[in-house]
Amino acid sequence: MDLHLKGISFLVFLLLQLTAINMYAQEQKQATIRLSFLQTDTTKTCRATVFPDSLPVKGTEVHLYVKRMYGLLTIGKAVATDENGVAEIKFPMDLPGDANNMIVVIAKIERNEIYGNAETQSTVKWGAVSFSESYNWGNRSLSASREKAPMLLIIASVSIILGIWGTILYLVFQLFRIRQSGRGIKIQPGTA
Repeated sequence: MDLHLKGISFLVFLLLQLTAINMYAQEQKQATIRLSFLQTDTTKTCRATVFPDSLPVKGTEVHLYVKRMYGLLTIGKAVATDENGVAEIKFPMDLPGDANNMIVVIAKIERNEIYGNAETQSTVKWGAVSFSESYNWGNRSLSASREKAPMLLIIASVSIILGIWGTILYLVFQLFRIRQSGRGIKIQPGTA
């Protein structure tokens, strides 16, 4: 009987938890973020506008990220929206982009009590011009192919190989000479 009572109390507890989660989910509103980009000669600014329905949201923190190969790079600190629902974040001028200088910018609202989590992303051509290492591809370096290895490395490795093989050949030659000189010596019987 005691086991039956524990099972019922567990089911009541589970039901209450699910009801609380459902009520919490219904209280949260859905926010929409719109990104726009402003650029002058000396500055780049990302403008994130937050709307839950049609009215702007005031005082909501917006985080800005840039998509990188293995994760997200944080850009600046979180900025709260003003009375128009706009958060402006300064963007770095020297951030490299992909091969076409494109950057994927992500704006997020994280763990907000009213709006939960919201996210949007947009692509902009703000990547800094990067100089490829292929300009130095013809130069000699440690990372180049065998034909473009540094001359000092080639000379050192060839010298070591020649030194080792020279020593081996010298020892074989000396053994051959010892054998030849030993053939000319005759041992007389009774002298030993």
